[in-house]
Amino acid sequence: MQPLNYLNTPAGLVWVILCIPSGVALTALGYLIINRIPAKWLCDYNETPSEELLSGQRVSFFPSGIPLAVIMAVCLALCRLQFNKGFDIYFIILALVVFDCMLITIADLKYQIIPDQFTVILGILAIGISVYDIVRGFHILHGAWWSPLAGAGIGAAAMIVIDLIGMLVYKRDGMGFGDVKLFFAVGILTGFPGTIYTFIISIITATIFFVAIIIISKIVQGQPDSAVTEESENNTEPKEAAEIKPKEETSIPAAAFVTAESEESSGSETDGTDPEEEESRESETEDDGSVGFGSYLAFGPYIAAALCIYIVLFDLVQYLANMYLSLFN
Repeated sequence: MQPLNYLNTPAGLVWVILCIPSGVALTALGYLIINRIPAKWLCDYNETPSEELLSGQRVSFFPSGIPLAVIMAVCLALCRLQFNKGFDIYFIILALVVFDCMLITIADLKYQIIPDQFTVILGILAIGISVYDIVRGFHILHGAWWSPLAGAGIGAAAMIVIDLIGMLVYKRDGMGFGDVKLFFAVGILTGFPGTIYTFIISIITATIFFVAIIIISKIVQGQPDSAVTEESENNTEPKEAAEIKPKEETSIPAAAFVTAESEESSGSETDGTDPEEEESRESETEDDGSVGFGSYLAFGPYIAAALCIYIVLFDLVQYLANMYLSLFN
């Protein structure tokens, strides 16, 4: 049954309405799971968990959970419209896949790691729906028995290539090996050529996000300069008082005050900073996975988002892909 036709039925309307509280409940459950899973799950191998991980208060539902709950509800509703009457097994399993993608996104954004346990769950769900799809003869996700194998191989290979490019460009890993394992599981679910479609969607999603971040960062970086200019123009302090102040105090940028404050709080003197210590401190800032293009790339959320888009807009993705391929026939 077509999605819009199903929506016009009483059962379809009820299902879509039920997806709204279900999305909120699953999002709240996801935050609870992230706060309750063992701390080791959110650490690299042989890494000692931090106090924050051991505290069990890792993520808060407010305010980030609100938009995520809306997204989850929309994904469930669209998933039900795509896989409706007669395809309940598809809907149940794929809804669990979307939920697992949410857990992966939260973990990778917060801790730059994709727990193997979440990837294994995704792989089990992918194998289950793939076997069901092939054995029952529906062939919605896979056109042939070898499709899941081809999808897994292509997905893992694509991530390995990106990682190698990152190593060549930045002289370090461009992304974690967790992304390789994640796309291996995604490939089992999407198959061939679905894995290629999902990979393209992930690249587009990441590109849009990074362009938005660059634009926002440019806007934010321009604000302190304008604020300082306005402050200097509106400064009516007498000249004699200004001359009494140290020269450094009137010319240090806003960012330097943050640095000086942090150094004073750590008990160090700002006047005698060792250049070598300052360089090491800058390198540590770049290595923390949150600053700079040379740091770890949390690509997992974009893979998860691409998989969700592929699922909830399955018919549209297939239509656009077929329309594009028809141009070469």
